[in-house]
Amino acid sequence: MQIIYRAYTDRDAPALVRLMAQLGYEHSETTLASNVRAVRQQGGEVFVAEVAGSVLGCVSAIIDVRLAEGVKGEIVSLVVSEDARGQGLGKGLMREAEAWLSGNVSAIRVRANVLRESSHRFYASLGYRQEKAQAVLIKMAD
Repeated sequence: MQIIYRAYTDRDAPALVRLMAQLGYEHSETTLASNVRAVRQQGGEVFVAEVAGSVLGCVSAIIDVRLAEGVKGEIVSLVVSEDARGQGLGKGLMREAEAWLSGNVSAIRVRANVLRESSHRFYASLGYRQEKAQAVLIKMAD
């Protein structure tokens, strides 16, 4: 199986809509393309894994700046199609995002929902360690 890792293009939007739905996020091609533009405007990038012309996974690499923590790379929205998991695509996407981030930051973090225990094991297998647990609270802007 030949896997091509590359930056997202607008023709990937339909595949990413399906992938985001597997993470529990509903998007249209328009909202997803808008989010990719916003990631890039903030200095980040979105990568896809393509096999035989089909996009089977994606990941986003962003630069996050916090007053207390400084500049960190962050890997977000990693997903591999349910029917393609266990074939190395997730590891390849992580390597792609890490390589892109490594020239810009000294540390890279990833966050995973507490319910996604298999994701925790996956990230640990790649050398990530749990640093802390948090609650995420949200308030809609007026």
